[in-house]
Amino acid sequence: MRSFTDEEREIIRRKIIDQGKDCFARYGVKKTSIEDLTKDLGIAKSSFYSFFNSKEDLFLQIFKEEREALKDSLLENSFLKYRTEPDKAVRAYLYYVLNIVNKHPIWRKVFIEEERLGLTISRSSEEKIKNIRRENVEMILPFFEEWADAGLLIDKNTRILAETTYAVLYLMRFRNEIEKEDFPEIMDFFIDLLAENIVKRNV
Repeated sequence: MRSFTDEEREIIRRKIIDQGKDCFARYGVKKTSIEDLTKDLGIAKSSFYSFFNSKEDLFLQIFKEEREALKDSLLENSFLKYRTEPDKAVRAYLYYVLNIVNKHPIWRKVFIEEERLGLTISRSSEEKIKNIRRENVEMILPFFEEWADAGLLIDKNTRILAETTYAVLYLMRFRNEIEKEDFPEIMDFFIDLLAENIVKRNV
């Protein structure tokens, strides 16, 4: 069998990614098979591994691409909008992500349906998960450093504050374990608690 040209590889790779978006949104990672990802593309199942190490790696690649596509609007509606108001920026950031998760199938799989916990524990997948978390924190960390330099934050390591802000989002993992009508109020409470207590108050 002849090998793919570079142009063909890129076309097929994009088709696999598009197919993955559809399948993962519908079925999740566990229930999606390699055959589901390749049968409509005219390539053999074995050819999939010429493009991705596993379906989990494909899922993580899709999540990273979706995050990058939403990054500008996320920052513009939170940290950039409230550049000198940390409490408002943190609130806006967290509520914006909550809104994305509720509407966006791939983000929902990550934050609510615990799809990450179903990933094959391979070194490559595990390291990519760590990198995604690290990149998400790195995206917002400069704003915390800027606020700290301006004397707007409490006396706490800025990375800890950024990590804590991002960690609040993982409370969504408990969404199915909490009374449905109580969950929004619980999230509001945690977001308010964080936003109000990272800001240095004049006594």
